[in-house]
Amino acid sequence: MFDPTIYDNLKVVFEGALYDLDHDQRLRVSGREDLVDLATMSRTFRMQVRKPDSEIQATVLLQSGLLDFAGELRRVRLADQLPGCVLELHFDLPPEKAAHAAVYENYLEEVWGEVAQSRHELSTVLMTQPGEEAGRGGYRITLMFRAKIDEDNIHDIEPLLQHLVATMEFFDESE
Repeated sequence: MFDPTIYDNLKVVFEGALYDLDHDQRLRVSGREDLVDLATMSRTFRMQVRKPDSEIQATVLLQSGLLDFAGELRRVRLADQLPGCVLELHFDLPPEKAAHAAVYENYLEEVWGEVAQSRHELSTVLMTQPGEEAGRGGYRITLMFRAKIDEDNIHDIEPLLQHLVATMEFFDESE
């Protein structure tokens, strides 16, 4: 019998909750990846969502590596590190929204500051290939959660996703 890992359990709950939001028409699932990297023996789950009639996309990223897997299955631990999963939220916005970075950072600090730190990245396309249309670049805000999560955090997933929806709405409504 297969005993699911922390990663497997969290992935199933995130996936189900995001599809529930899609079913309720609060978000639209626009992409899904479940990857195994054999070189590093790590697993990555990504699910992209967007609000209907919005350019803003959010990605839920869940990662687990070899040390987490070994720590969970064989009780092997390094320096009091408990096994778990890394959680990140990525928000992809139109580049012109970067003008509001300070407002966004204040909001993120207020809503997510205790559990996550943020990074703002602005990218631009400098040169295109012949026949390719010039892109306008992008603005990405990444929330990196300060601690790994595990099954003890499963009850936090639904409220976390409600905050994700509210954050997307805040970004969408700010001018």
